[in-house]
Amino acid sequence: MTPPRAPGGAYEGAGRQVSVAVRGYSSVIVTSDDVVAAAHTAIGIALGESAHRLVMIGDLAGEVAPLQALVKGDDAHGIYDSFEFGTSFTRIAREVSGATNMYIMPSGTESAATEAILTSQRWKTFASEFANSDELLLLVVHSDSPGLAQLAARLDGAVLVGIQRLPAAPNANILARIPHPVVTSPPKIDLSVKVPEPTLSQRTVGIAAAALLLAGIAGGALFKSMRTEPRDAPPTAIVADTLVDSLPRRPVVVPSNPADSVDSMPFSVEILAANTAEGANFEMNRHGAQMPAATISLVPIGDTEATWYKVHAGAFGDSAAAEALLAALRRRRVVPDSAGTIIRAPFALLVDTVPAQAGMTAKVRARVRELGDRGVHAYALIQRDGSARLYAGAFGNPEQSSLAATALRVAGLTPVLQYRTGRLP
Repeated sequence: MTPPRAPGGAYEGAGRQVSVAVRGYSSVIVTSDDVVAAAHTAIGIALGESAHRLVMIGDLAGEVAPLQALVKGDDAHGIYDSFEFGTSFTRIAREVSGATNMYIMPSGTESAATEAILTSQRWKTFASEFANSDELLLLVVHSDSPGLAQLAARLDGAVLVGIQRLPAAPNANILARIPHPVVTSPPKIDLSVKVPEPTLSQRTVGIAAAALLLAGIAGGALFKSMRTEPRDAPPTAIVADTLVDSLPRRPVVVPSNPADSVDSMPFSVEILAANTAEGANFEMNRHGAQMPAATISLVPIGDTEATWYKVHAGAFGDSAAAEALLAALRRRRVVPDSAGTIIRAPFALLVDTVPAQAGMTAKVRARVRELGDRGVHAYALIQRDGSARLYAGAFGNPEQSSLAATALRVAGLTPVLQYRTGRLP
């Protein structure tokens, strides 16, 4: 028996959380074994991103209820009609009432969940148009749809909802994974057992607890003011009849080389933590050439929009080597005596590699310089086979890398989170 699924608000909340993961992209598939869950997640992503740019959600699953509920008016034309009769996306897009910069493209007079539509070359053109306009296209698709691999190849990436892999498109660029919330029924109460009448104080506490519980449920109903449940939607009494044990967590960010954790270079020196990019860049321009593996790490401050721009130097396997670097920088007056701290930052974003070859040192320096001209403060670590990995940033945990990864994608790079390995040149 299929376990009961969590209310849509839980998925919309998770979508808001992962919206930062798609900020550097313009065309993204949101897919699941449950297209209703995928649709709610896409709505959450759109709500998170519409504050920054226009967002269009396309229904490639066939009249999914959460999306249909946002489409106002009697015009039934949609994506199917655009591909069948040439109707432009502009004409079929429906603005979502009560939201800014948010539009829905319905499935159409017939279902758009067909192999012919999913495999169309036109998606590549559409993806390019959204990228050039700095807008976001989200396509809700079932995870086993025919032609999903071709569609994924023409877009920037995919968000998986409730699934860990995408066998229908094994080469898709996975941007985030959101687990299905776990929903369990509350314990049954044996009404034959007599319970003593509660005292007045117990009644008061019970009423207060019930009020807090209801407030928590209401608070999870994101997008409540805009969404209207369709007549044939499952009853929303599931919220009252069940308890959500585990709401969707933040997308799990994992390094691509977990086996290298034992060989990582986790220690660095934090030179400066500035609250502006200008402050960090000023420090790099002044002293970057005197600091090995100098880089700027964009680190979010808690759950806020604020950012630290941290200047880091060095990549060492033990803290003693980092202490030696800090002492040397203080002797040379690069760092004041009261500044600089040793940090543990085993993670970095891989932005390029240079294969082992003649003139390796010059090749690596040239590539680091090219990245610097693009505003990327990269550094090289030489690997055991003589090749070089070019990293940007240094992070204490994978989640800290999210903003930096987005900035690198905006710069036209494809960063990959890794345990940083190798030695300084």
